[in-house]
Amino acid sequence: MSRYLTPSKIGLLLLINLYSSGVVPSSATVPILSFLVSYLLPSYSKCSQQEEDSWEQRFDLSIDVLQKATITYPSAIPGRTVWDLLLNKLWSIDSLDALHAFFDKLPLLLEKGVGTSSEETDDDEDAQSDRILFSRNSPFGAFIRRAQLEYMRLQFYDETSLWKSLITYRNPTLAFWKRRNPSAGPYSFDSNLQAPSVDVDGRIFGLIYNDLSHQPKQSTNDSTHDMERLLEHQIAQMQRMGNRVPKVMRLKLRATAKPGMTVPSASYYVQFLDAWKSGDYPSSFDSLHQYFDYTMQSRDRALYQYALLNLAILQADFGCFSEAITAIQETIATARENHDLPCLNYSLSWLYQFGRTHPEEMTEVQKKGIIGSEKEALSFLKSKAKESNMWTLLCSTLLSEAKLLLNSVRLDMIQ
Repeated sequence: MSRYLTPSKIGLLLLINLYSSGVVPSSATVPILSFLVSYLLPSYSKCSQQEEDSWEQRFDLSIDVLQKATITYPSAIPGRTVWDLLLNKLWSIDSLDALHAFFDKLPLLLEKGVGTSSEETDDDEDAQSDRILFSRNSPFGAFIRRAQLEYMRLQFYDETSLWKSLITYRNPTLAFWKRRNPSAGPYSFDSNLQAPSVDVDGRIFGLIYNDLSHQPKQSTNDSTHDMERLLEHQIAQMQRMGNRVPKVMRLKLRATAKPGMTVPSASYYVQFLDAWKSGDYPSSFDSLHQYFDYTMQSRDRALYQYALLNLAILQADFGCFSEAITAIQETIATARENHDLPCLNYSLSWLYQFGRTHPEEMTEVQKKGIIGSEKEALSFLKSKAKESNMWTLLCSTLLSEAKLLLNSVRLDMIQ
């Protein structure tokens, strides 16, 4: 699995290149730009059940989806649709050298930076005269810059793997490409194979392209970056809705767990939430430990308090109240030590709510005076929530304060 670049991202870059060249008419501008933005900037707020499938498909942009999004729009060239031009661009990358040249020319789509020399400006002036240039800080500009940077950082093996993945990705369009170019054949994917001296049945061809037929289709269009974003979305869904991992995501997790594949650390947190919702305490406990073990290798102890917070909530949900109290006390101490106010405020709020539900477990906490009396705790949480702009915590604190006032009024009426 690649770290960032995939064949589908190359398809998006080619579509951006077409838009920049001015061949997309004004009638197709809004649909094409909307399509590009939906894949480059997927909205986490759109997470209704009807949009869940389409949201997951945004990280698996197949060539068929790309065709459906462009084939109905005519281009500025008579007799050609946007899909025809995109297909021409896609098949024009007919060698590894052409792929390198494509990424090398991506800066021509961007506005000139402050540090650009006058010689470079004169050389590229003609190439950019008729183009729509993108700001370097715009969504398209940032995507183009990162794509080129990631390609420059690729090792030769990863570069050739990306090239082979691109061949597999565009192979379903060969029949459509033959309609426009009758001379295209089964070996048109590489211009070097068209030379008379090349023996396509020879050993060299077998060493280079023999593994194309055995390459899994799913592995050609996956990247660690896309998987991490998809996992973040799934975690937000599970925390908001309280549901388990859907079947599509479960299959993706199994695919990434194969030997030799880079497993994002967030996948362990998804497994933790799924095991927790299913009532599997041992598996949820192990997955939680795995997630924070992998996470804190790169982020030191910055997330240690969140590991303790999740552990406290997990212990309380499975009825281990004494262990939950111990974990939440350590969470509060660690959050204070690291000056993590959001985690500290949430932990104190959770401890207050836990004390109202299980007052018999709060003897040790009350002796230490961690949260004080109910009124003092609510007053403290309310002030800290306002300081930290934690409006959800402020709302829950105000609700708890209202419940406390109602209970006191009822007691006064009874007396």
